[in-house]
Amino acid sequence: MNEEELKEIMLLLEEAGWQPQLCDTPLPAYESVHAGNPTEPGQLPEDMILMPKAFLSMCPENMVRVIGNSMVDAGISDGDWVKVTLGQQPRDGDIVVVFIGSECTVKSYYQDDEGVRWLIPQNKAEQERYKVICLDNPQERVFLCGVVKEILRTLPRVPTKALRATLAAMKPQLDEEPKITEQRVDEVIRLVAKDIKIARMWYAVCRSMIDELVIPDKQYDVFCDRVCRVVPHHEHLPRVDQMQAMAVESFSKQVSKWDERKAPVKGKRYNAYKAMAERTTKLLTMIDEAF
Repeated sequence: MNEEELKEIMLLLEEAGWQPQLCDTPLPAYESVHAGNPTEPGQLPEDMILMPKAFLSMCPENMVRVIGNSMVDAGISDGDWVKVTLGQQPRDGDIVVVFIGSECTVKSYYQDDEGVRWLIPQNKAEQERYKVICLDNPQERVFLCGVVKEILRTLPRVPTKALRATLAAMKPQLDEEPKITEQRVDEVIRLVAKDIKIARMWYAVCRSMIDELVIPDKQYDVFCDRVCRVVPHHEHLPRVDQMQAMAVESFSKQVSKWDERKAPVKGKRYNAYKAMAERTTKLLTMIDEAF
């Protein structure tokens, strides 16, 4: 990728409402500090990480990879990277990186009412495993490196094999559960029947049901038989020949593609057909089962 292509991508992201930042500033990456019981650190530093310059402060900063789970309740998990501002004095509640002798750890900082400074883990599920640490122990050589300002995490990925297995198990359930129930279709027929004043108006209902895949396309006999079964005493029951006569020009297409200029009816009659079709669709696709 050349510079012009990179600028174009950054511009497109800005136009989409994002705030892209170029990772162009190297930051020392330390491997690693333990979010567990203190342990000896590895070689420092081992690598460099590129970060956007706008993300960095005026104070010296380092990136440190965390190992262990003593800080999971504070949102820091094993393998996360934390950005540490060096030399900053912590306040109660800050998460800090501390050397104790030759060992290194990351914990929450707290100074009690007697002025004693403590490092406190954040893992209630394993309180017996992770202990509080007194920073003012005269027998220990303590060096407070700095305060954690940000957590950077690599998003986990699910194995393709697991996704394939899950989809194979759940996809049949979609086929088994119809989008619109048979009960819903019958109830919609009963509701719209009250406003059907001419038999051909049933075509608007039929076309909507075809669009929603509850009636097979062009199988008007299926629709007419269903209406006759659900509202057998209706004054204007549909006939197959009437449905076929209306399924011409734009009316032979989905309701969303109807065009009055190419419809078999015009003006108020067209508006009445369109309104009936849209009402039928709305009733069929309502989330609430109660009408």
